[in-house]
Amino acid sequence: MSRRQRIEDERQEFNDWKSSISCSGDPSWGDDVWNVVMEGPRDSPYMGGKFKIKITFPSNYPNEVPLFEFLTPICHININGTHICLESLNNYKSSYSIVQILTQIFMMLTAPNEDSAYSQYKDLYINHYTEYLAKAREMTREYAK
Repeated sequence: MSRRQRIEDERQEFNDWKSSISCSGDPSWGDDVWNVVMEGPRDSPYMGGKFKIKITFPSNYPNEVPLFEFLTPICHININGTHICLESLNNYKSSYSIVQILTQIFMMLTAPNEDSAYSQYKDLYINHYTEYLAKAREMTREYAK
């Protein structure tokens, strides 16, 4: 399957799926970059926030991992700046769909992975969890509008 066809299939899957977790994006995206807005999950410190994620497709996609960048500042132990530490990105397989990876990012917002914690918020999460939640809510209110 060609890169263009795979991305078109991904676009269709995304459009069919996006309402299930309140994601949005422009259906006229190009073949190189998608901009997605994901709502923060209920029952999380990110509830009510709108988080921007940029997906950049490499020239040899799907054989190479797409770049997922978290553009909205966030207090999360698995997100460092724009970099997302996620198993499916670190051990990417061409069979993974964009929707599968976005679903895992959404789930990660609800259940951070302590084993792969590496952001500046790791110590706060592990040793001062209540303060971590307060910081996450504060940053959501400030940046994820």
